[in-house]
Parts: sequence; C-alpha cells; structure tokens
Amino acid sequence: MRIIFVCTGNTCRSPMAESYAKARFKDKDIVFESRGVMAGDTTINDRSAAIIDRENLERPSAPHQLTAADTADSLLLVMTASHKDVVGRQFPEADVRMISEYAGEGVEDVMDPYGGTMDDYEVTFVQLKKFIDEFDL
Repeated sequence: MRIIFVCTGNTCRSPMAESYAKARFKDKDIVFESRGVMAGDTTINDRSAAIIDRENLERPSAPHQLTAADTADSLLLVMTASHKDVVGRQFPEADVRMISEYAGEGVEDVMDPYGGTMDDYEVTFVQLKKFIDEFDL
C-alpha cells in the first residue's frame, strides 16, 4: 500500500504528515510519501523541519510536484476540500480523499501554517496527528 499526503507546496503540512505517519505505522507494510499541487521549493519549511526534528521523526522526502505516476495504485490524502477538487479534476482516476475523511472525522480542512508563527505550525501538527492516529491501517 502506498499513501501520498498532498498539500499546496509540499513544504509544510504534507511533509509533517509523511514523517508522522512513517513513525506511527512503522511496523506496517505501507509506503508514505508527500507531494504538492504547486510544488516549487527544494526543501521543506524550517518550522516544519523543526517540529519533525523535535519529535525525532524521520525526515520526509524533498518537495515534489504530484504527477500522474504518483496517482497509480496510491491513496492520495489531501489537506483541504479545494485540494481534493484540484487533484480530482487533474487526475480523475485517482483515489483522492481528504485526510479528515479518511480518519472518519468528516470534512475538515487542515490549517495552512505557511507564513505563520511557530504556534501556527504546532496547531497544524497537532491536527495532523489527530487525524493520522485515527487511521485504520
């Protein structure tokens, strides 16, 4: 099984989700990755990296743009309803769901901390952990 977390730039939310999921489900035969719908940077955000380091999590892959090849045989877990719409239109055959939906928590966007304070990144990380902890894998 392959799960790809998708956010906008693949620098804040999806890398934190990737790193946390790798730790949370390390004993499962699941590949966790992350991508962006508009990825352009080559490194993850410093604040996201600080949280990943503080939590002693494995560093995520470098930011990458979501491609058609990524959608083959993968579950795409997006952060917002607008991400779901964008990915669904671009890749109609993809299995794309909001992370909150997959967690059984209904439709709830994950806050984008980009440009915010360290506290904003902490809130986002806590929200991601809450959802990922609910996964039935």
